[in-house]
Amino acid sequence: MTRQARLRSLIPSRRRPSSGSGEAAPFVPVDPARLGVTLDPALVEIRADLAAHRRRLWMRRAVRRAWNMAAVVAVAELLLAIAQRLLPLEGAPLVAAAIAVLGLLVLLALVIRSRPTLGETALAVDAEGGVGDTVASALAFADAHPSAAGPADAADDGLIAVDTSFDVAEAEARFIRRQRRDAAARLRSVDPGLFGPRLARRPALVALVATALVVPAILLPNPMDLVIARNQQVRAEAERQAEKIDKIAKDLEAKGGSAQDPRTQLSEELRKLAEKLRANPGELDMNLAQLGAVEEQVRAQLDPANEQKAASLASLSRSLSRAATGDPKANPGGDPKVTKEDLSKTGDKLDQMTQAEREQLAKELAALQGQASQADGAAGQALQDAVQSLAQGDTEGAKAALDRLGEALDAASQRVDTNRDLATAASGLQDARRELANAGQQGQAGQQGQTGQQGQGQQGQGQQGQGANGSPNPSASGDGQGQGQGQGSPNPSASGNGQGQGQGQGQGQGQGQGQGQGQGQGQGQGQGQGQGQGQGQGQGQGQGQGQGQGQGQGQGGSLGGGGSNASHLGTGMSNGTPGGPVNPNRPSTLGGDIGQVFAPFDRLGKPGDPSYIAGTGGDGQTQQGNTQGQGSNNGSYVPYQSVYGDFYQYALTTLDRSYVPISVKDYVRDYFSSLNPTR
Repeated sequence: MTRQARLRSLIPSRRRPSSGSGEAAPFVPVDPARLGVTLDPALVEIRADLAAHRRRLWMRRAVRRAWNMAAVVAVAELLLAIAQRLLPLEGAPLVAAAIAVLGLLVLLALVIRSRPTLGETALAVDAEGGVGDTVASALAFADAHPSAAGPADAADDGLIAVDTSFDVAEAEARFIRRQRRDAAARLRSVDPGLFGPRLARRPALVALVATALVVPAILLPNPMDLVIARNQQVRAEAERQAEKIDKIAKDLEAKGGSAQDPRTQLSEELRKLAEKLRANPGELDMNLAQLGAVEEQVRAQLDPANEQKAASLASLSRSLSRAATGDPKANPGGDPKVTKEDLSKTGDKLDQMTQAEREQLAKELAALQGQASQADGAAGQALQDAVQSLAQGDTEGAKAALDRLGEALDAASQRVDTNRDLATAASGLQDARRELANAGQQGQAGQQGQTGQQGQGQQGQGQQGQGANGSPNPSASGDGQGQGQGQGSPNPSASGNGQGQGQGQGQGQGQGQGQGQGQGQGQGQGQGQGQGQGQGQGQGQGQGQGQGQGQGQGQGGSLGGGGSNASHLGTGMSNGTPGGPVNPNRPSTLGGDIGQVFAPFDRLGKPGDPSYIAGTGGDGQTQQGNTQGQGSNNGSYVPYQSVYGDFYQYALTTLDRSYVPISVKDYVRDYFSSLNPTR
């Protein structure tokens, strides 16, 4: 019994307690090569065979971990695809690529760490190769008894003789070598493809299902793409507008004369605004609010009558220069600086003038008193003092007053220029705010109109009345009464008399022009709505009675005001020629009657010239009369193509110098675009 227990003690325990738990961890034998001795040929053979199985076992582990990692990556990509449809994740493509790359790196680390040792390979061969514990035991014996790991003596036949000369140590060595040879023989019978790669069913199923869900999530249109594109466009537009605002600030700073100049102060505000736009380019609402606040601040400093003052100032400067120099063509541009020099020179010559010349100068200056007071209060007071001094013969006082007048004109001119610069800056902020708001609309142009209804109604029927036809002579008319059925005509020009009653509902839009005269009586009720523009003149009459109702749907746009979207303003019967909208489609070639416009530039000056002063409307007197004879060509009618650019440029300059609503700017631009002769 003692010898058997001794032999059983040769085999180390296959399991050993794991630290921290009561469960036993598997015992893994070590590689005999680390013993540092010459190994037994059988042991060398075992190591060589295990090396081949080790590589295949490593491949199996790598494949299993690859399936696990593929499942993890696929699920992560699926979650990202779902989140991408719920949130505008601009960096989603980069995150998806990062997940894949990170999965590969983690897989590489796991594969390196999963490389099996020789002892693990022996345990796997014993478990799956059907060789019992022979291979792992051979490695364990070699590690437990290093003296038996070397080659056996030549006389060692492996037999163990139990007699009086029995040596336990020698018997143990022979037993280990014999078990080793048996393990090598069994290992040779193991299938070389024992550790072929296996399909990890659960991870593979998870990976395939997640991939099948990710593919349609990527290919189908994502509504968040529009939000992402909008955000990107908003940020890009904010950067562009920040650059424009910086440019406006730079121009204002160059024109500002001192730190107290409004232009200098505004330039600092604009630089701060540009920095805020760059710091938060994606905050559309906040940026629009900041732009609107600065724009409102600038608008509060503007003088609405600045351009009228500028025109009056130019006219006054031109008149003062001509009165001071006696040259009827002096200072044609109405420059206050030139006027200041002319007044200074005139003041220096007052002592050399005769009394009659001074009185004549005082008379001419007095004639400009009202214009000077309207242009600038200080200029008006200085001019009044100059006139009084000249009338009293006080040349020194007159000279000082003329100098003050020149200074007042120069100061007024600077105020006009400052107001224009501020208005230009406000207009630039207005454009920046609009372009930034348009960028927030996904690059789609905002609708420039409102949806309305377009009526389609039944036309009333009635008996046609009898009456005398109206005469084309304006002084003649006919009388008649009647009831009947009749359908209206779009003729806007007719004459006649009649009576009728009718009721109807409808809506429409049109443009027309016509002339005529007549008399008529009628009663009716109607309702309508629409949008559009129309113009026309004329008188006419119709007769008939009927009822009609209509309803419909339509779409149309207009800018301000009311109107309609129908093709013309209805139909009716009258004694005259059928008519309709005037020139609904402009011909490609304009005839002589409409191809020219009245533009007496030689007498009034061109738009934008200093002598071109906009006036205000008023009531006047008119005279009518007839003249016979041959007229003369005054040269004021010119092809409108040749003057279109002057008027268009003047309109744009006025828009830049004045702060007007965006809708008005668009209306003016659209109007001139419709008149463009090249279109």
